[in-house]
Amino acid sequence: MFTILTQAFRRTAQNWPVVLGVFFINFALGLIIAFPSFSILRAESQQSLAFEKLVGGFDFTVFYDFMHKNGKSLTPLLPISLGLSLLYSILNVLFAGGIISQFALRNPFRLGAFLQNSWQYFLRFLGVFLLQIFCLIIILIASALLFSLFDSVAKGSTEPTFAAWMILPMAFAFFYITYVLNVGDYARILLFRDELLNPIQAFWKAIEYVFRNLKAMQVYWAVMVLSLILSLIYLLIESRIGMTSGFKIILMFVVQQAFIFGRIFIRIWQLSNAFDFVSLRPIPLTPKTIIIEHKITEETIQEPKTDEKQNIDTKLSE
Repeated sequence: MFTILTQAFRRTAQNWPVVLGVFFINFALGLIIAFPSFSILRAESQQSLAFEKLVGGFDFTVFYDFMHKNGKSLTPLLPISLGLSLLYSILNVLFAGGIISQFALRNPFRLGAFLQNSWQYFLRFLGVFLLQIFCLIIILIASALLFSLFDSVAKGSTEPTFAAWMILPMAFAFFYITYVLNVGDYARILLFRDELLNPIQAFWKAIEYVFRNLKAMQVYWAVMVLSLILSLIYLLIESRIGMTSGFKIILMFVVQQAFIFGRIFIRIWQLSNAFDFVSLRPIPLTPKTIIIEHKITEETIQEPKTDEKQNIDTKLSE
């Protein structure tokens, strides 16, 4: 497992232009919603101290009062936020093809080739993404039913007992949500390696593959732990710095972008882990059907003249 993690990390670091390109696209999408949100908050606060409190540090009471009085002013931002979230998801699906192609080809990064490879696999990868969404919805419904069932069983018990009853549904939700997310990465790798597979076949093969090789889940969880540690470090830095002055706001903005870059790096690292895992434990490719074409050649066969026929021809000539 450690070998896969280090090798995949090294490959991701070597492809830093890809990470940087995805980061700048995320940065641009963030600015589209950040400036309108800031302007609306500033205007609706009417230069009051409530806005300064919201900027300086999170206060739920101030936030609740502001949303109660001025929440309707943020309504126009909801469609924009939903649209950008959808665009962000589609772009991640699009770029996956270019990222995996970059891993396989090991050529110097060229934006034109990257976009071409991204588009080549987009529709097939989009099918995997939709299958993931479908499976996640089913898992969330099943988890909600489990939470409801265990909640009714543990009702009236002490807090430690109630928490103990909730361990099983929480473990169920955590395992299968991360399982489906990991299966999606392996399905994309299979689609890249096997052109004869369709998204449904690749997704099903990835489900079987990850289930037979549960070490793939250990690799996925190990990177998840690192991502969680990164988030905790960010929260610690944010609590220490705060945003009580212009300089600290700028400093926190730089720190935020650095951590966003780190999350993008981790996401591409996860895809690289799946690429390396399949390389070490390959899946047999779909056998190709070979069609043999038979060519029928028409040949004109000339009959050789027999001795008797030659004599007849000689006599006629005489």
